[in-house]
Formats: sequence, structure tokens, C-alpha cells
Amino acid sequence: MRVHLALAALLGCALAVKREDFKTCDQAAYCKRHRAITENTGYEVDFSTVQQHGAVLTAYLSNSENKLALKITGLTDSRVRVQIDEPEGALRKRFVPDFALSGPQTEQPFEKVDIQSDYIKIQCAGNKLKVVIHQKPFLVDIYNEFDELVSQVNAAGKLKVEEYRTKEEGKEYPDGFWEESFKNWRDSKPFGSSSVGVDVSFVGFRHAYGLPEHADSFALRSTVGNGDPYRLFNLDVFEYELDNTMALYVSIPYIIAHRKDRSVGALWLNAAETWVDTRSTEDSKGMFRKMVDRVMADESQPRFDAHFMSESGLVDLFFFAGPSTQQVQKQMAVTTGVTPLPPLFAIAYHQCRWNYNDEQDVAQVNQGFDDWDIPMDVIWLDIEHTDGKKYFTWHPDKFPTPRSMIDGVAAKGRKMVTIIDPHIKRDDNYRVNKDAKDLGLFVKRADGTTDFEGHCWPGSSEYLDFFHPKTREYWAHQFTFERYEGSTRDLHTWNDMNEPSVFSGPEVSMDRDSLHHGGIEHREVHNMYGMMYTSATYKGLVDRTNGEDRPFLLSRAGFIGSQRTAAIWTGDNTADWGHLRYSVPMLLSLSVSGVPFVGADVGGFFGNPDEQLLLRWYQAGAYQPFFRAHAHIDTRRREPWVWSDATRENIRLAIRERYALLPYWYTLFREHYDNGLPPMRPIFYEFPAEEEFFGEDKAHMVGDALLVRAVLDKDAVSVEVTLPAGEKKGTLWYDWQTGVERPSGLNHVDAPINKIPVFQRGGTIIPTWQRIRRSASLMKEDPLTLFVALDKQGAAKGRIYLDDMTTHDYQKNKFCFSDFEYKTISTKEAQIIGRHADKNGDYKLVNWIERIEVRGLSAEPTKVLSSKGNPLPYTYDRDTRVLCVRKPGDFAGEDWTVTLQF
Repeated sequence: MRVHLALAALLGCALAVKREDFKTCDQAAYCKRHRAITENTGYEVDFSTVQQHGAVLTAYLSNSENKLALKITGLTDSRVRVQIDEPEGALRKRFVPDFALSGPQTEQPFEKVDIQSDYIKIQCAGNKLKVVIHQKPFLVDIYNEFDELVSQVNAAGKLKVEEYRTKEEGKEYPDGFWEESFKNWRDSKPFGSSSVGVDVSFVGFRHAYGLPEHADSFALRSTVGNGDPYRLFNLDVFEYELDNTMALYVSIPYIIAHRKDRSVGALWLNAAETWVDTRSTEDSKGMFRKMVDRVMADESQPRFDAHFMSESGLVDLFFFAGPSTQQVQKQMAVTTGVTPLPPLFAIAYHQCRWNYNDEQDVAQVNQGFDDWDIPMDVIWLDIEHTDGKKYFTWHPDKFPTPRSMIDGVAAKGRKMVTIIDPHIKRDDNYRVNKDAKDLGLFVKRADGTTDFEGHCWPGSSEYLDFFHPKTREYWAHQFTFERYEGSTRDLHTWNDMNEPSVFSGPEVSMDRDSLHHGGIEHREVHNMYGMMYTSATYKGLVDRTNGEDRPFLLSRAGFIGSQRTAAIWTGDNTADWGHLRYSVPMLLSLSVSGVPFVGADVGGFFGNPDEQLLLRWYQAGAYQPFFRAHAHIDTRRREPWVWSDATRENIRLAIRERYALLPYWYTLFREHYDNGLPPMRPIFYEFPAEEEFFGEDKAHMVGDALLVRAVLDKDAVSVEVTLPAGEKKGTLWYDWQTGVERPSGLNHVDAPINKIPVFQRGGTIIPTWQRIRRSASLMKEDPLTLFVALDKQGAAKGRIYLDDMTTHDYQKNKFCFSDFEYKTISTKEAQIIGRHADKNGDYKLVNWIERIEVRGLSAEPTKVLSSKGNPLPYTYDRDTRVLCVRKPGDFAGEDWTVTLQF
């Protein structure tokens, strides 16, 4: 979260990332062994052991080194799970992070299993997905519903599982097998190295995405023979490097591959440190199989290969056969869960820094936004608000009356957030420390009896073991209003430092041989520690109002499933143009990997941005899902009004653009809740056949209707934007601010300092609020303005979703969907129609339609009539071809029609 002054003192660090403090693959013995595999490891399937019942097929694999258990499970929604583990009777059970999944996975019984002499063909019921298991060498082929081979497991023969074992005296073992050292730290391995690895191929695909979190391009690079593999190991890396595959705060071992009109996904369910070597064989021969034919080479078939290598766990792969990008995204959502609908304030603008000094400072910041007529919804407090870095406390001098402070902010429709980290100060007078000690809730050292101790913000600290059910129960209880004194339902939470960050530990983290509940080694679960932590916090926030209010929670660390409880931000970025530039691909990577509520610190956490950089960052952030400005304690103050008049006004305009679009953003989050689609998405999600966008990571879509190309380069006053042509090369685009039509293809767009290049897609209707108030909660009953962008056929469609935006009542059908449509009836008539779209929803809207703007209308109407046949006032601009209809007066949740006569 912030510069590590304590760590700097301990290690003599400069205030920038020290690459040598973090491992490379060559410094991780198991990674080096797996990466060195060049020959097929020789596993074969023992067909005499094959058993099949319902949706499950099992068999044994063996090579000269060991015997393994294979399990194939058919799942609903065109999914299949492939697991390879040690057989029954192994020395130790391997950890499976099922908690990361959405719940028990629904099995789909196999329709047919055909066992031949050298292969097994499985036909899945309910869909046309096929799985073929080849006997010798062991290989799994996966086919989509079009009978196209899309994925393979072990095509390169890199399957390797290092079994748990007892050390035999006198026997030679590979380097680092029983213990390993890095710098001054020693890692013991009482059961030996337990690493696993296998190669996964995406056949017919050149481009693949995912594996967050890395400050790198959106499309995955080829790492084979080109530096380190992508590393997934949650770490506290401040001022991180760009163009780098080194680990950061989030680890989601998921890849989605895409080609023209086809997509496929693979999820590696493993919570241990993972390295992924990737290679696109675009320029070399691709090896692939047709159903049961022999391996054959075809230069026309590219492939994308990923070699997954994990320190522990088992081979556990979910495959999502698509075939469309949207279907792959839904399959991922079914598997790992979705983000619940956030409260409205959470998708508005947040103001944060380390630290607002005291209650007076908070009040002045709160008032400052009103004085300058800038909307804002949340004020944040960092670690200095506590009493000596003891969480759930308040500084007695600086924050003596927290409830009054929170109430003062809430009186203007706003909320507050306080930081709460997982390290617990060692202080016998600190209630949480004493309780956890007495109840045995801390992580243990390798000896299993001594509590693990390390240094973090409070100094000497201990770390709660969230793999213990009693710890999660205890932690959730701390958020009750009785336990967290001074808190109210208007106070929400920020979980930071939850990788976990240990200033005095190896790679600024916890010793891998530390022990969790049930004897689980930390190495087995490291990447999901933060997710277990936020799950407990989220439960506490829900429970404190008996499940009534929707909480807001932000986390820095993340894993598969983190999206079910927390938003994620990209951590300790820097105030420079490079970090602004890479915020877009980083957020896209998280979005396609199942984490939709994401953002980057506006302005950069470290350093002092100049006015141009800060403004351009506000403009980019206004079109990203989580919109928060944040800054380091040593930076100059950055509230919008401390800058020049022009910069302050342009920041104000950028924030107001966000608030105007809140109904659209809110509808997009409901769309995610229903089908897994992220609000911020790559262009190819909407235009899957246009190959020029497969590597695009400067521009992105917001939903299906807006294309955003933020200004990411210093001193730029124009940008080049390629607007997709769509099917039959017929897509129209419109400048979002002016409504002026733009052609598809390459556009040179003026981008003066006050402009964000944003374009509305023809054929869409976007709902907005145009009465911008001091906070979003004061706008939620305001009238709506609809922006109608016509396609070449003179048609457009859109939708709005609304509910109370505060409680969980939407889960009890207290919601409203309304569909909007523009229809050209004839050369003499067109209609703008609103329809109540989901009869299951019984939430009555009070939002009425205040204005309708139609873009791309070729002729001025002679009359515009309301649903009751009354004439409506309107204007038409012949130059821009924009029609504005004022005060139709209909309620958004009802059926209505506005008629245009020509």
C-alpha cells in the first residue's frame, strides 16, 4: 500500500522496487526443474484401471518414476474438470482450494464413453463437448460443440508430480528438494518438494490473455526463451516495474484464448506459488490432433502453449469450451462466482490519501467538494487513524469522536472507509491480540507450537490464521457496532497488506513452512490467504446489519473467487505516464479473469504528478470500474481544488462525466451479476471477428455501447483511434460528448486537455443522470436522459436496471428492468419505446424520462408526440443530425411510446 519505511530501515532499501529481493525461476528449485523438461516424461494410461460412473471417469497413470490418479469430471455449461493427484495411500493429502469456487460444481453425466485399444472418447451429455484420452503417451484432447479441437493437456509431455515422501539417508536428491535458501531465509520442506506441473495447449489460437496480476501488455507474451515465466505469488511490491512478468498482489491462474469468432478458457485451481511459461507458435508448425488420428503437423494451425508449474497442490484444471467469448466468461462465472451488486456509492468517486490528518481535516475535505461543486461519495482513512496501528481503534487525539465525524460526512449522502489489515500488533493490552492469543487463532511457525511473528506497520506483529473456521467467525464478529466502537453502517472497509505482507520475511512475505489450521503449510495456500481474509471481513460487514445493507470492501491481494466479496485495485503504482498507460491492460486482464470491480490509484500512489498527468489520469479513471484517487503520505496534497483553476474545472468535468453515467454503470454491474460479463472489457469481446483488436490495450469498451481511448501519453493533444466496423462493415460511431458521427476505421481524434475521447456505438441507447449532485445517493431518484445512437438501419436498443441501490432486496425481486428501443416504422414515422422488461421485478421506479437525444437522425421530424398523443417540445441540429426531445414525462419502469412523424 505504501512505501515500506520499516522495511527500508531493516534492509537498507531505496524507495523503489529492488528486483533482487524477489525470486526468479532459476532461484526456485522446482521451477528450474520443471522448466528444464525437454523430453516427454512418459506417462501412460493403464486402461485396466478405468472406471466410469455418471459424470466421473477415473484411471491410473504411470511412468518410470511414479503412479498417479487421473479423474475427469463432466460439468454443466460446457465445462470439464481434469485432475491428476497422488493415488490413495499417499503420505499426505494435497490441498485443493475448493473454497475459491462458487460452491459445489454441478456435474453433467457423460452421454457415452467409448473405450478403444489406445484411446477413450467421452461424449458429454447436454452439450456437444468431447474429451479424448490417449493412452500412450498420455494426452487429453478437448473439443468444442463444433467438433473443433481447442485444448490439449500434456501435448508436450511435461506432466511432472513430485510426491510427498520420507527422506532416505544416503539417497541423492535434486538441489532444493528438502530445504531451500533465499538470501538470509531458510525454507524447510519436511515432506520434500511437492511440486506439480503440466502443459496446456490452446489449439488454433495465437492470442491469449489473463494470468493477472502483472504490469505488462494485455495479450500474453511468449516467455519461453525470453526471460522468466509469468509468476503468480501474491507479493507486496511497491513502485513495481513495467513490462515485467514478476509477481504482484493478485494471482489468478486463468487463461482465455481467442481467435476469430472462437474462445476457450482454462483455470488452474492451485493456491501455491505458480509459474506459467507461455509461447505462441504463430511462426512455426503447430502440433495438433484430429479426433483419434495420429499426431500430425500443420503449418496453418497456430497454438498457444502454457506450462503451469506450482510449488504444491495438484494438477486441477477446468476447461471452458465456449465457443463465444461471452460463453467462456459465463462458464468462468459459474465456476468461481460473480461480484454481488455493489451499492451505488461504491461505483461513484472516492477520495483517499495516506492520511487525512484528523477529524477537522476530514470535515474540510468533505466541505471542499461542496464548495467547488465537485461530486464525491467516499472519504477514506489510512493507518494513521488508529491508536498505534491497532485496528478497530481510533487515535484518541486526532479522531476522538468518530461517530460524529462519520455522521457529518453521511449527512451529505456520503460514506467513509477505514483500513483494517491482517497483521495484529503484539500488545497484551490490545483486545484483538489477546483474544487471538487465548483462542489460538494465529498462524504457527514450522514447529507447530510457536505463533508466527513478523514486522509490519505496528512493529512486531502476529498474523491471523483465516483457514481456521474459528478465526473467520471471530473476525467477522469484530465488525459488529458493539465491537468496532465508533463505527456505523456508513463506515466501510479496506483490507490491505493481505498478501500477506511481512516486512521482515522472505520476499516481504510469510515463511512458506509456517503452518495453518489442520497442518496446512503456508506454501500450499499462500495465494488465497488474502481471499480468505476478505471473505471473513465481508461476512462481518453483512452480518452487522443482519444482512440488510450491501457492504463495500476493497482488497489489494486477490485470488480465484475474491470477486465474490471485494473490489481490487492495482496497488502501489507511481505518478508517471508509464503507470497510467499500463493501468488499462492491468484492469483488462483482471476483468477477463473474473474480477470486474477493479481500478488503479488515480494520480499514482507514489510521487507528485504534474497537472497534466493528474488530469489525464482522472479522465481515464472516470471510465474504469473502481474510481479512487489516492496518494502517499509524503506526497503533496492533491484534492482537485489545490490545482490551477483550469485543472480544477477539468477534473470536475471528468468526475461529473462519471456521475452522469452511473445508471449505465449500475446496469452493467447487474449484467455481470447475471452472466459474468465485466463492465470494462476488451474490444474483441464485442467485435470477436476483427483481428486488429486482438492486441489492443490502449482502448477498451465500457459495456457494449461505449469505446474509450483515454489520453495516455504526455503532451498528446490528439490520439489515433480505430473504431470497429462490425459485421458487414456497417457499425456507426458517435462522439460521446457532441453526438457527431464518426466513421469506422482509423480516426485521428482531437484530444485537447479537457476532452476524453469516448465514442457511442450506433444501435445503442444509454441511460444517464444529468442533474449532477454532491453525491450519488442524492441522484438515485432523479429523472433520466436517454442517448439514442442510431445504426445504419435507423434502429437502437438499450436497457436500464434499477433497485434501491442500498440493500439486498434485489435478491427478493425488488428490482426493475426497462428496455428501450428506437424503431423506424416507415419513411414517415419512427418510435422510441420503453417497456417494463422483467415481470418478476416489482420495484416501482420514480425516475421519469426528462430528455431523449437521438443521434444520427437524417431528417427533422415535423411532430414529436407523447404516449398520450400530446406534442412534445424538441430541437434538431442539421449539422450534427441530433434531435433533442424534452420532457416526455413517462416513468422509466412503465410502458410508453414517443412517436416521431416526418
